[in-house]
Amino acid sequence: MYTIPEPTGWQVNAPTSNAGIAQVNMINQTQLSVIDAYVQDAEGPISPEDLDARFTAETILATWSNFRDPIETNRSFENDILTIDFRVGLANGQTYVARQNVWTDGEWIYVVRVVVPENATETLRFLLTNLTGKITPFKQFAAEPFNWNAYYDNVTSAIIRYPQAWTVTDSAPGRPASITGTNGEALRVEARAGQSVADEAAASAWVEAERPGATVLSVAPVTRGDVSGFSVAYTYNDVEGAAFSGLAVLLNGANALYIANLHFSGADVDLNTVALPSAEPTAEATELPGLLAEDTAAADQNQTLAQVMASFQILPALDLSASSLPEATPTAIPTIAPTVETTAEATAEATDAAPVETTPEATASS
Repeated sequence: MYTIPEPTGWQVNAPTSNAGIAQVNMINQTQLSVIDAYVQDAEGPISPEDLDARFTAETILATWSNFRDPIETNRSFENDILTIDFRVGLANGQTYVARQNVWTDGEWIYVVRVVVPENATETLRFLLTNLTGKITPFKQFAAEPFNWNAYYDNVTSAIIRYPQAWTVTDSAPGRPASITGTNGEALRVEARAGQSVADEAAASAWVEAERPGATVLSVAPVTRGDVSGFSVAYTYNDVEGAAFSGLAVLLNGANALYIANLHFSGADVDLNTVALPSAEPTAEATELPGLLAEDTAAADQNQTLAQVMASFQILPALDLSASSLPEATPTAIPTIAPTVETTAEATAEATDAAPVETTPEATASS
């Protein structure tokens, strides 16, 4: 859903997000410091002036449940950014300070919160300076659940998003990737140098060559960003006679054909006719071949598969080089020496609480 710089020395901790919030937590056990960041769908138009009413003192103080005596020490609004300062403690006597910056683009809300020992305020300022406003959103994924996972190949820049329960079973940068769904769906993502599909007939021929015996159900032209291609729905029977359906999205890149090829159990399911959540259903989309109208579960599943395939695209190249990072982070000097016990406690209290802290804050405010 977005990119954010990862400072040297901080490691990403497993976040807890939901359908409207994409969250990341980063911890530095040496400096006993935590970065919480998330992007939230505002679920309607929102202005910078609305942020103060949404992030009330009562709402935010409730997010510090794993800390002792949380106090909001200051609140200010400047350059369309709401800044809130805190002082919190842990049971071991360690005192922390934190600052939370909040801003919006009118559709999404962006939050960065940094927690550091009380004598590391320079680290806090440095981190916020280099993180605030540095979140790059990908609005093209706005119609999909925020907490879906993504497979991104930093060699080809191809990306596809999929439900959290799906599993990447095989991948390597620049090589084909295999992703398996919870109901046996099989998705393969790859780029083939020197190939392209010029028209609908060529796209159909590609599928028929790739899956001998397949019957093409429909071909639809697609445009993803600056790249165009075709979406080919097909059906086939395996060697044991079981019926399967599939969808191949073929994008003509500069020097390669980018492919996302999905197949799943079921006969004659044309995912090209499934209306996505952001689209108005059409007469064509309401009649799903091989799908009973009353079978809501199957309809929902097909919509999920259509969303997955609609997310496949080629991102502009991301600068992930070391030269793109800020200069070295100032070193914090923890008030309490970072023994194994103290570090574990500090990171457990601060980082393990982060998913519980941040998400309820956003949930309550929304």
